[in-house]
Amino acid sequence: MALPLPNTRNVLPPSDLEDASVLGVPLPPRKTQSHQIGPQMHGIRTDEEYDTFVESNKGKTSVVQFGSAWCVKCHEFFPTFYSLTKKYKSLPYAVAQVDTMEERAKGVKYSPTFVFLKNGKKVDEVLGKDAQKLEDHLWLHNT
Repeated sequence: MALPLPNTRNVLPPSDLEDASVLGVPLPPRKTQSHQIGPQMHGIRTDEEYDTFVESNKGKTSVVQFGSAWCVKCHEFFPTFYSLTKKYKSLPYAVAQVDTMEERAKGVKYSPTFVFLKNGKKVDEVLGKDAQKLEDHLWLHNT
């Protein structure tokens, strides 16, 4: 039996990931909390980690990149995104994996999608891997 192509609609929900026999491959243990990617960048895998990130950055504008492990554009653009985070240090950043999130990634139609949040509300969005456009938006929100 062929496995479906990876996309957010065919990915098993996190509760089913513990049953490695479903995939036929043993899976590594789930990480219980977000991890630090850089000085002000976190990796987010679950809705709870997303909520924690948003709550811990209330009052500030924060930036979340929504992408996935299989997204070639996300991988190609990540070094550029990471270098921009070093240039605009006042903003907190996160990279969210839409494959393992249930509710908070709904509505993300394009990968990568950069969402700017202020007090938990989306205030801006950049689609794709346009470095100049992303930098312009980072400059606007860098306070």
